[in-house]
Amino acid sequence: MPAKQMPAAQRPAKQMTAEQRPGQSMTAEQRSARQRAIAQGHAGPRPAKGGEKGPARQRNPRGQGARLRDDIIEAASRLLANPAAPPLTLRAVAREAGVAATSVYLHFADIESLILAVAERGFGELVRLQDEARDEARDEARDEARDEARGECSDPCQQVRDGCLAYCEFGLAHPGHYQVMFANPLPLPADTSPDGFPGIEAFRNLIGSVAGCMGADPAGERAFLTAQLIWQQLHGIVSLRISRPRFPWPPLAETVTEAVDRLLADARSAARR
Repeated sequence: MPAKQMPAAQRPAKQMTAEQRPGQSMTAEQRSARQRAIAQGHAGPRPAKGGEKGPARQRNPRGQGARLRDDIIEAASRLLANPAAPPLTLRAVAREAGVAATSVYLHFADIESLILAVAERGFGELVRLQDEARDEARDEARDEARDEARGECSDPCQQVRDGCLAYCEFGLAHPGHYQVMFANPLPLPADTSPDGFPGIEAFRNLIGSVAGCMGADPAGERAFLTAQLIWQQLHGIVSLRISRPRFPWPPLAETVTEAVDRLLADARSAARR
């Protein structure tokens, strides 16, 4: 008797097979497309059968090939944009990038190396913005000199002011990244020389601008010390405005101009003694 009841119990399965029969006329390509559409409707990818590759990588084509490292850095940069964000972890970066955690470890052995890569990218952006500001100041001065039929810039110190303002504007526009670049200790090897510090190019550019403004030797001690004092002043301006945003600070451009001009004037005065 139980054996006779088996076909009745199996009848629903046969009905399901009959409903699916139209799908059997699909081509292999159509079946694959349908399976991908079904997979994308689930909260997470289902395990692949028969050792075949699952659809997980197809959900995020950004994390493939040579672009993977850049995608990981960009994901970490987004997570660090908020200065109040929790400590960065490689697993959190993997989730943000939409890749497996093992993919992150292929390019970054630890979180320190990834944070350093984010800082280096930030310094590159800072240098680009400062170069643009200095180029604009140089072009304006050249136009002014042409109008006045003179062959030299009327105010060589304007490039210093504009580069310093670009520094402060960058820091205030990207407080989380500024914190990584300047407020937190960078994870550098103990034997790293100053020439190997991330951001050294930005400081060298500041020394060059200061030397041009003062008429000093870019390799001399006076230009170096003056650039160092200016950098310390700028860092204080940015850090205080980030940590005390509700304080009635004066306009940024006026503050930067006055601070830079005072330091340059003191340096010129000291050079004449």
